[in-house]
Amino acid sequence: MSTRIIRGDALRRDRRRLVRRSAPLADRLGIIFENREWLLPLFEVLNREGVPFDPIDVKDAAFSLLEPDRHACYLNRVSPSSYLRGNGPAIRYATAYLVALETAGTRVANGASSFALETSKVRQQLLMEHLGVPTPRSLVFNDRERIRELARDFAFPAIIKPDTGGSGALIRRVENYAHLEALLLDEELDLFGPEHLLLLQEFIPSRDGSVIRTEFIDGELVFAMRVTPKNTFNLCPADGCKRTPADADKDDGRADVHFELFREIPAEAVAQAREIVREARLDVGGVEYIETADGRRVFYDINATSVYREDIQREAGVDAFGKLCGFLARELAKERIKRAS
Repeated sequence: MSTRIIRGDALRRDRRRLVRRSAPLADRLGIIFENREWLLPLFEVLNREGVPFDPIDVKDAAFSLLEPDRHACYLNRVSPSSYLRGNGPAIRYATAYLVALETAGTRVANGASSFALETSKVRQQLLMEHLGVPTPRSLVFNDRERIRELARDFAFPAIIKPDTGGSGALIRRVENYAHLEALLLDEELDLFGPEHLLLLQEFIPSRDGSVIRTEFIDGELVFAMRVTPKNTFNLCPADGCKRTPADADKDDGRADVHFELFREIPAEAVAQAREIVREARLDVGGVEYIETADGRRVFYDINATSVYREDIQREAGVDAFGKLCGFLARELAKERIKRAS
């Protein structure tokens, strides 16, 4: 299959070469993405360790269904928040591209099934409920009038969130049924977003206002973070993430998030998160959960687009990008052996 390949010298202003070109395409790793800034640290590590790869930008791309795959294996790093950066078409394109690659027998880390979960909160909720993991009660709707009927007996407060989310996009807190009706009656409000599918979800407060985010690579816990938001639903760990206030009318309307390493994560929580990651066929990514005041552990989000903060890595004594590079090198070696046999 062919698609646009971004050359290494276009990825950094200092023009340092990030991509080694000694190996033919059939022996190389392809990295599928739409936001290059999140990938630069990984490119640097892959280059340092001599892992041959090509960055494949799918913001504006094309491929042929009739051509065989070209790279030995791929890593998918397309985010569901693509549309917030004006890259909305990347989601549908990546969906088609991943399916085509896997149909051709190509190994894709974080492939079509995990991407389907990453881009659908409904699928995530169903998977976790199937595993018997506590999750918030949710209603799904695409029509203002029908949700008014269904939500009359719903427990408030609640939140409205899009099925394809990412970075807290379009999430709104709903205090009561009257508040919900006011939102639904406001026809000037961009309620539904690009996919026109929403969840009305039970709001579950944590005991200290924070959530726990776990990060896994190839089934191994890399680290866990305690994430404490201030007036925002955007919990993106990237330093450059823009955070809009959840309530702009507050006296202090600033939006901020505090991240800290969570060393004391219970073994049972790790086991539950690992089970979700395994069932989701997620090679790289993690799970978020809430610790409630009454001692419950409620899981609510699956993340396939990991962004590793430098401060957390230093405190944990972990080179997360190095671990990711090691995993990808092993996958590449396995695919090379398969093709040679």
